[in-house]
Amino acid sequence: MMGAALDGVRVLDLGRVLSGPFCGRILADLGADVIKIEAETGDDGRHFGPFYDGESSYHRLLNRNKRGLTLDLKSDTGLQALRGLAARADVLIENFRPGVLSRLGIGPEALAEINPRLIVVSISGFGQDGPLSQMPAYDLIVQAMSGIMSVTGPDGGEPVRVGVSIGDMIPAQYAAIATFAALRQRETTGVGQHIDIAMFDALVSMLESVAMRALMTDDVVEPTGSHHAISAPFGTFATNDKPVAIAIANDSLFVRFAQAAGHPEWADDPRFVTDDVRGRHRDELREAIEGWLSTFTRDDAIALLGAAGIPCAPVLGVREALAHPHAAARGLVRTEADGFRTLANAFHLAGMRSTDDPAPRLGQHNDLLAKLLAEPVRTGEGHHGHAFR
Repeated sequence: MMGAALDGVRVLDLGRVLSGPFCGRILADLGADVIKIEAETGDDGRHFGPFYDGESSYHRLLNRNKRGLTLDLKSDTGLQALRGLAARADVLIENFRPGVLSRLGIGPEALAEINPRLIVVSISGFGQDGPLSQMPAYDLIVQAMSGIMSVTGPDGGEPVRVGVSIGDMIPAQYAAIATFAALRQRETTGVGQHIDIAMFDALVSMLESVAMRALMTDDVVEPTGSHHAISAPFGTFATNDKPVAIAIANDSLFVRFAQAAGHPEWADDPRFVTDDVRGRHRDELREAIEGWLSTFTRDDAIALLGAAGIPCAPVLGVREALAHPHAAARGLVRTEADGFRTLANAFHLAGMRSTDDPAPRLGQHNDLLAKLLAEPVRTGEGHHGHAFR
């Protein structure tokens, strides 16, 4: 049988709350031996509800398949233990403010001296250098500064935060991707490296079409509600009961849509003849479409448009999305051994871990510390398979 993709890779996860722990969980789900290291007071994420059998569901979501140790990194004993663990690890993840670990004597350069093969992954608000590197950051702060909020919200309205913490989740995914690349590169070079991931950088890099408009045109870049700023019809539309999402981004599909709606003349209307022109007249087009849809229920409209191959969908609530038969078929909600329901990763590949372990209780594996520190240091040889489980 094929083993998990990251079997034999040991990761020290010093991450707190969301971005660091989520990166670590991705690696853990792919088979890495991830050791979560917390202060004796525990990760702040342990205090976020709702709770399941007295444990934070938020914390459990982000820390499954890990082992857990507590270390006091302000003490010589704790620092010495971390140095020993680093000498026996492949990856270390942290999301402290830049300079915190260096002031403790365990920054990237010091860790590289202990273990030249170690890959240190640092996730911070604004990166390891630059004028804002010491600025504290949360998801809201980087959403606000990245431009994401400026294009999110009601049509022509005030900026709005995206409803999930993309300022943490996206950099965590970038960090996991960079870790895979660094592990692959280490096979050639024999040495690790310091990976610098900024929440701000990650969100700016996701601006896609709105960034191109800002760079290439003088257009006003502002919120457009649920509608696309360039293509039309591309948004949500009222029916006689519930809204429907319709996404059309090319001219041939619009012709088909107009025919399905029983209004083939729309495709010849000078205001709607091309995607670029439709985008400039999206308000008039929306008025025409909603006039037609006013005689349909959402489900009837979806049935009609779906039969014509038009991309369309209901606007589901979170509970509706989680309970959807397709979500079940894709295994997006998983149930752990004690009945805890949680979210799966979004990838499907042969290299996944075959079973899941719940997130560790605070200090659950402290009794293993001496055994871990007695293992040989990482030299680049003999570190494959399941030797570290």
